[in-house]
Amino acid sequence: MNLDATMLNNYQDTNTVTESRYAELGAVDLAKNSTEKADWVKPSVIDEISQISSLRNLEIPAIVDQEVIVTSTPGFDIPANLTSSTKISPMVYDIFSGFRHFPAHYANNLIDEQFDLDHKFKKVSYGMGKALEAIILSRLEARKTQVLPLGSAQVSDGTKTFAFNTTTDTLEISKEAQKELMFSNISRIVGANEIGGDYEILTSRAGLAASRNEWAKYGNNNEKNLQALGYPSPDQLHESGLLAPGSDNFVGYYVRNGAIAMYENFPADFRMGTKLGGKEWSMSDTEIPFARMRANVFVNREATDATALVATGRDTNLIMTHFQEMALWIRVYIFEEFNSDLSTRANPIIKIKGLAS
Repeated sequence: MNLDATMLNNYQDTNTVTESRYAELGAVDLAKNSTEKADWVKPSVIDEISQISSLRNLEIPAIVDQEVIVTSTPGFDIPANLTSSTKISPMVYDIFSGFRHFPAHYANNLIDEQFDLDHKFKKVSYGMGKALEAIILSRLEARKTQVLPLGSAQVSDGTKTFAFNTTTDTLEISKEAQKELMFSNISRIVGANEIGGDYEILTSRAGLAASRNEWAKYGNNNEKNLQALGYPSPDQLHESGLLAPGSDNFVGYYVRNGAIAMYENFPADFRMGTKLGGKEWSMSDTEIPFARMRANVFVNREATDATALVATGRDTNLIMTHFQEMALWIRVYIFEEFNSDLSTRANPIIKIKGLAS
């Protein structure tokens, strides 16, 4: 006789782990910072955006820049210098996802219900953030400047070169120019093209490693004037995994704050907080993680037979049970600073590339 029948089974811990990974969504962060400086979008417009129907277009009047006529002959032949105007409209995008949750499924499972619920919400939020990241990158690419005629030659020095490639509409920076004076020189280039201001930088991952290392090694009590060298603060440097540098050191965008802005829209039932037969419509009180936008939230509860969730056997917990589901819907309007002709007027969104040589 022995104790085989009463031997301990394998120890099974209820503290759950996950292999999910979450990276910086730099385009989202850049666009959020830029939105705060987009003072050309009036509060009344933002308020209208939050509730406008998809059946209505939103239009903002804009005055087209033009050369005025100036003469050296005074008299009654006065130049008219009439104003030319147009209208601009934002782009609108929908980002939608959600998840379904079966509380009874955890009654016979090692996975903690709240842990899994939090995990699903985080994964969905991250997926929506990546979708918004891709949208923002597509808009930066569409609105990148096509001309940058001044300054590149002036700031270049030997092997430290800056050159605007008119085929790819990209400011290409040689390897030697990517260190100490890169930020200062780019700032001088945009200033020479009359689009100076407060800029932030978005690159592929580890794209600014050389510049960050150069900045970091001097510390607070540095022997160099980092401000004079044009080094931005760390919160002005962003990275995105959706940007692929290929054989180059980095690729990205140099964007003036205010050049792009994004605002949420909330359809009627979500604004009203409708409740009907186990269904609830609402607006999130705070921004959801990663996407950094407030979302339209729909919650539903239904009775169901969920035994199909278990591959082997028939779990009695799931025969007559219920599920909860949550839908998250970000409806976002994206504005871009007015430029009547990208082919002739420099735009404060510059595509940049750090060459490997």
